Amino acid sequence: MQHPHFLWKDLFRLNKADKTLLIEVLKENVLFRTLSGRELSYLSTLLYERVYQPEEYVFQQNDRGLGMYIIAKGRIAIKTQSSQGDALVTVLSEGSFFGELALVDPDNLRSASAIALERTILIGFFKPDLMEILERKPGMGVKILFQLSSVIGRRLLETTEQISLLTRAKTVSEIHEDVV
Repeated sequence: MQHPHFLWKDLFRLNKADKTLLIEVLKENVLFRTLSGRELSYLSTLLYERVYQPEEYVFQQNDRGLGMYIIAKGRIAIKTQSSQGDALVTVLSEGSFFGELALVDPDNLRSASAIALERTILIGFFKPDLMEILERKPGMGVKILFQLSSVIGRRLLETTEQISLLTRAKTVSEIHEDVV
């Protein structure tokens, strides 16, 4: 499989100064905060940086997922599209990350679109790089996967709670309509 960084002409490996700043950002990120300094340094050699302009798509709904992104600077809108139109799911800012399912789902199609709202710098972490970590540094890979599964589980729980609230609100609305 060809490495996904060939797909973007404006995607760059980080320079030494950027890596130092990146390590500080990674320490604060839930996926990587359990890694040692040496592991963070190794991880920083596998990450890519790309600048997105306002209204530029990072990816579109139903695109094949290749990796996840950490917002180093700027804001990203996550939107879904349906026959009823576009819906804003959330706006993410510096330190947030998205697209993490692409790291673990072999047939991952993006469930939403990600669009830069302003000049935005993203750090990309791609599945082939995670696979390299798992092969070369399995202990580090397990730490990342454990944190990743925790995040996915928490987000699933939050989504389930939101669906439950919407379902209850709809049920109350239906009961109210029946009474009136």
